[in-house]
Amino acid sequence: MTDYRGRFAPSATGPLHLGSILAALLSFLHAKHHRGEWLIRIDDLDQTRCKPIYTDEILRCLEAFALEPDVAVVYQQNRLAAYQAAFEDLMDLGLLYSCHCSRKSLPRGPYPGFCAHRLGQPLDEQWAVRMDTRDLDPSVDDLLLGAQHTERPGDFIVKRRDGLFAYQLACAVDEHLDQVTHVIRGKDLLESTPMQRLIASKLNYRRPSYGHFPVIVGQDGSKLSKQAFAKSVDWSAPGRTYATLARLLLLNDTPAPEEAAIVWREYFQSLNHQESLSRRASRSNTFSI
Repeated sequence: MTDYRGRFAPSATGPLHLGSILAALLSFLHAKHHRGEWLIRIDDLDQTRCKPIYTDEILRCLEAFALEPDVAVVYQQNRLAAYQAAFEDLMDLGLLYSCHCSRKSLPRGPYPGFCAHRLGQPLDEQWAVRMDTRDLDPSVDDLLLGAQHTERPGDFIVKRRDGLFAYQLACAVDEHLDQVTHVIRGKDLLESTPMQRLIASKLNYRRPSYGHFPVIVGQDGSKLSKQAFAKSVDWSAPGRTYATLARLLLLNDTPAPEEAAIVWREYFQSLNHQESLSRRASRSNTFSI
């Protein structure tokens, strides 16, 4: 097993936006700073929302930005059997229970445990399935942010009512299958770390190290996201996008926006040899455009 393997895992629900490129770039640079491998994993588990056209566009976009993986691209849709096996292992450990709560019936915040009394009972998989979190540790020793303490999530869903495996379960299994040692991602996913770490611990997986950096927010203060219809990057002119990221990172003496993507990538890598740009980025609260 390699000493360092990082990854970028975009969802195939739309084209990449500025925040996506920042996430891909920082995870790539962190891997190269540590002389490690970097892979791309396509989150295409939800076939109602994920489209092959988006997968193709994402991969072509990353190639245009000179962000090329060291191993073959992997796809979540090919791993249903692995997710099912992990689900059954958690079930055999007595950690799962069926939840009959509707989303409308729940208050905001952590799940209050209305159905926790079903723990130990046979699962009724026509309902969502939750995981017991009494052993969850909400603290995170973050590679970039230092010691963090997250809010306890309550018992979280590992399998949705529609039968799809939930993000926390799939991601924990993916990191294991891909032998990921380091996860560098946006701070908006910090709350997911204790949940994924709990699943890994219960399944006796090696747990990755995690680092989180600030996300890019728009003028209204909300995070750029596909769900909020963030503007897709123009991957016919990647230098312009890289120039925008360089301004957000307060970098000087940069290449011109017209320069090729490989020139920009080598520039970022030259700076990264001196100091991890992921760590530098983590000193900000957010990046505003």
